[in-house]
Amino acid sequence: MEKTLLIIGDRRTKGRTLDPSFNAFAKIIENPKSEALSAHILSYKDIFKGNFPEVSTPVVNILLFFPYKYWDKNIEVYQNDSKVYGDNSFGREFRKYFEKVEKIIGKKYHDKKIEYVNPPDKSILDRDKQETKDFFRHHNIPTPKSFKVKSLKGLHRIIERGISLYVKPRFGAMGKGITYLSSDLMITNFLFQKGEIISHPYDYHWRFHDIKDKDKDKFLKILLSRGFIFEEAIDPPIYKGRRSDFRVYCVYGHVSYYYARSTPAVSLVTNWSQGGQIVQKRKLSQYISAAKLNQVKSLARKVARELKFNYTGVDVIFSKDYKKIYALEAHSFPGYERGFDLMADLAKKILKAK
Repeated sequence: MEKTLLIIGDRRTKGRTLDPSFNAFAKIIENPKSEALSAHILSYKDIFKGNFPEVSTPVVNILLFFPYKYWDKNIEVYQNDSKVYGDNSFGREFRKYFEKVEKIIGKKYHDKKIEYVNPPDKSILDRDKQETKDFFRHHNIPTPKSFKVKSLKGLHRIIERGISLYVKPRFGAMGKGITYLSSDLMITNFLFQKGEIISHPYDYHWRFHDIKDKDKDKFLKILLSRGFIFEEAIDPPIYKGRRSDFRVYCVYGHVSYYYARSTPAVSLVTNWSQGGQIVQKRKLSQYISAAKLNQVKSLARKVARELKFNYTGVDVIFSKDYKKIYALEAHSFPGYERGFDLMADLAKKILKAK
């Protein structure tokens, strides 16, 4: 069936390149030698201004990239309010934005069959860790246990049972705003000054530090009030003093690429944006057996299939003894590393699926 492809994203703002994924994909489609089906590149500004191309095909295929301009201007902004990175206000704005985008597109192409590479209602999960975890559990996808904590008293009871927790922003990414809590330790990569949580104004290298005993309850009360997630900490395998987990990219039902993310065992997050190292496929045999690697890929494919994502990055972790495996997150706008041209692979498979 004849299709038209719409690619929607943000290229630049104030002269600065925003999204390398969007720019890389657009470059492929704009290549005169491309065998692309009829394709159009739009910004989110075009969507809201109604600047749509006329489409003659019966099907419109839509690939959404992350709306950086809106996020930077309207969501991750701290100057004029008391936002904490990744709190409930982030999620409300993000959801409303994509609901508007989907509504406008649906109205414009009401007489067409609209197919999304990743459906907008699921794309919201890219920034909603709690809804992602609820979805995983509903579809029998193993994921670390989370606790519905409503009070400091309830939180203390969990810790007194010997359970260690990661406290994560529900609507965060890139390893930002993470706190680790156990019976004898509490560290965070937020700042905490004069009884207020301070979010760093940059994306990379949020450093971890201890929270003083006298400040712990004040700090936790803020996280409780802002809708943060309290998730059981999984002790991962340790190899040569380093911990690791895995990122798997699934494109149209196939595993396109994968690698391990490694960091010193004392570190809390493996995100490359916070100092984690990438272990390429050719070196993975020192971290994991072929059989266990197949488990990782199989779980990632299941996550992509259940979410109906044709393009996703899935984060997977093993327990320390390799007896249990968990899906941590699924990304509808995944970043990727050098060593594999993910956008070229995505373009190839979209064109093949036309």
